[in-house]
Amino acid sequence: MWENRSRMLFLSGVALSALVLIQMGMYLFYTVMGWDLHFNVLQLCKTTIHSLGFSWAGYLLDALVLYTFGWTVWMTVRQIRLCRRFEEALLLNLDERQTARINGVYRAGKANVYVVNCREPLAFTVGLRRSRIVLSTGLLSLLDERELAAVIHHEAYHEKHADPLKVFFLSLLANVFWYLPVLKHIHSHYKVVRELLADRHAMEQTGGMADLGGALLKLLRKRQPASVLQAAHVSFADTAINYRIQRLLDPKLDLPLQLPTTSVFLSVCVIFLLSQLFWASMA
Repeated sequence: MWENRSRMLFLSGVALSALVLIQMGMYLFYTVMGWDLHFNVLQLCKTTIHSLGFSWAGYLLDALVLYTFGWTVWMTVRQIRLCRRFEEALLLNLDERQTARINGVYRAGKANVYVVNCREPLAFTVGLRRSRIVLSTGLLSLLDERELAAVIHHEAYHEKHADPLKVFFLSLLANVFWYLPVLKHIHSHYKVVRELLADRHAMEQTGGMADLGGALLKLLRKRQPASVLQAAHVSFADTAINYRIQRLLDPKLDLPLQLPTTSVFLSVCVIFLLSQLFWASMA
């Protein structure tokens, strides 16, 4: 069920964004290169606006298209740079002895877990092209070996499925297509579902909920603030920690997929309007 929900959320976010992005791309080629593109929603929209005497609104439409593509490129380039800077900082604060021990004991020498010198208990997976699991020395001193194993299995699930990249991608769509507010909800709900799937994987690997639950409770008592790391990442204790503990205690507890009425209504109106204009242009 959770895998299907995760897939549905991700594909829904991509599909909604693609519906608008493709039309914007067609319009951009029409405007810049003079292509004769038929049945284009945005070109029909601009023509209709001009015919009604609101020529200034046509310029706003141009600005929206340029903003969308420009903001997408800027955020992507910025994230790549942030990830590179984080890698440099990671190496400067690396605890080589603990890193070698953790990889040897828990990851069979895969060398994809990095332990950094930090008193705060931190555990997250970071990276776009190549995901890395990062633990802090503070976390290692807080947890026992079985709890630490559960955390590493949890993060290994994120690393295996490239969750930092996927979460960043949905975050990018939610920011760029702010006029489709339902994307923000899809992004936040997707993060929770991925954490639940990673929790389940950890319990399967450790043989129960005790070790994972113990780790979550210890981190909850620490009341650590939400991570301020800007590089694309997913953190063990930053997302829905209270709900995850409740679900460990009651595995039958469900997370209802309740979409905010206002966000859904506004997003549907935008997409419906564009769809109607598209079909009208074909008539």
